[in-house]
Amino acid sequence: MTDSQKDLAIIAGVSAIAGARAALTPALLFPNNSVFTLMAAGELYVDKLPGIGDRIAKEGLIGRSVSGAITGAVVSHRRRRNPWLGALIGAAAAVTGAYITYYARKQFGKRTGSPDPVAGLVEDVAMICIGSLLLEKK
Repeated sequence: MTDSQKDLAIIAGVSAIAGARAALTPALLFPNNSVFTLMAAGELYVDKLPGIGDRIAKEGLIGRSVSGAITGAVVSHRRRRNPWLGALIGAAAAVTGAYITYYARKQFGKRTGSPDPVAGLVEDVAMICIGSLLLEKK
């Protein structure tokens, strides 16, 4: 894999996390920013409450695609790539990530018999770990 391909994969991977947790990616990108950390913690909590809309609803996808686009642009800039291309990749990856994580969470709950909040907690841990690994400085 070339450096360019690796960079694009990292841009897409981190941006896909925005599809699952729109507020988590800013906290991962700027870990010393307490406002972003508080927003991410709030999202992790609210996601477990009953009556919260599906992430794949039109309204949810709009916010997630914006978060993914911003994430993609920031990661692209940091990797010295075109931020506009990163934004496009990021928006597409966030929408894709929203669908993948939505159905994965449903399947996890069904196969394990876990209630949705538990499945959501497993998803939270996975997104934090994946994002941290992708953004790890090497």
